[in-house]
Amino acid sequence: MRIAVSRASGAERVVTPLELFFDLVYVFAVGQLSHHLVEHVDLRTAAETLILTLAVVYAWYMTAWGANWLEPDRLPVRALLVFLMFASLLMSVAIGDAFGDRAWLFVTGYLLLQLGRSAFLIVALRGRALGEHFVNDLVWEAGTGVLWVAGAVADGDARLVLWGFAVVAAHGGAWALHWLPGRGRQIDLQHTDISGEHLIERIRLFFLIALGETVLTTGTAFTSEPFELERLLALAIAFAGTVALWWCYFQRAEATGVAAAERADDAGAVGWWGTVTLTVLVLALIAIAVGDELAIAHPGDEATLAFTLLAFGGPALFLLGQVLFLREAAGRVPRSRPMGLAALALLAVATASLTMLAGIAATTAVLVGVAVADTVRERERTASAAA
Repeated sequence: MRIAVSRASGAERVVTPLELFFDLVYVFAVGQLSHHLVEHVDLRTAAETLILTLAVVYAWYMTAWGANWLEPDRLPVRALLVFLMFASLLMSVAIGDAFGDRAWLFVTGYLLLQLGRSAFLIVALRGRALGEHFVNDLVWEAGTGVLWVAGAVADGDARLVLWGFAVVAAHGGAWALHWLPGRGRQIDLQHTDISGEHLIERIRLFFLIALGETVLTTGTAFTSEPFELERLLALAIAFAGTVALWWCYFQRAEATGVAAAERADDAGAVGWWGTVTLTVLVLALIAIAVGDELAIAHPGDEATLAFTLLAFGGPALFLLGQVLFLREAAGRVPRSRPMGLAALALLAVATASLTMLAGIAATTAVLVGVAVADTVRERERTASAAA
């Protein structure tokens, strides 16, 4: 018998205001991740930021997937989302010092979020095949939780290694669809009864939130420094790059994802690749935000290796994420993406000895070029369809 809080099979699902409210915590989380990296731009801090970002994005997309099968207007579901929102806030406020004195706070928020969500879904989906899947999920979350707790107990390099294994295991479990010995997989991405429109909308809104955080980061960087025309130019270039990112995503990739979800008999596979792509895109946006912040703070300084890796690696990750998604959703990749990747590689070498301002100008030029190519292609397609 179906539990009252679960969505009826085949029922439509839309994004609710409470889900949007829940996502707002992640504006803060993405900002904290950017600030953590920009304070110490070195290899160790980059590794810490990578681990924390993978944990945060995994926690978000597992919640988005789980909520897809629930009735959002039911009081228990609302209470769950509010509880998970507070757990996300605990996790987020600890990001800046998660590898220091706030390790336990980060782990507590993360585990409350992961274990609480899985336990609720087991009860909510009892009697349906999906309920058995979340039994597997709970076992995986508890298993990786041991690594998170062990990392909080440990210190220094040991914490970095243990938490690194924890995020690899978490994402690996999702890739394996939470397979367990003796139970196997309890879910099939082709027959998930997922509401594709709802999941694609959650993904696009999360991307918009992360993109908005890059605007906040660059704006804060500019207001924190003395006014200079060169710094103002850096701000304008960074803003143009952010607009190009928005254009590239919503002009081509997002529309392709929606169309693929609408065509699919079950949008589970499309939604899964959407969440994989989102992980790559968030990492890209954090790198881009930090690169822009460095260029705004020090526009005339010579580019360092760390700056070049962030300023060019971020856009490259963004385009690579789109390549992966478009190939899966549409079966083909626009030439603008691999051409953009090649241009970024060449310009990274060409501008390595120039200023940081020149570096972000080069990356912005590539992103604007990709956006223009998308626009031209869309107009040609529209004209061809009308003919």
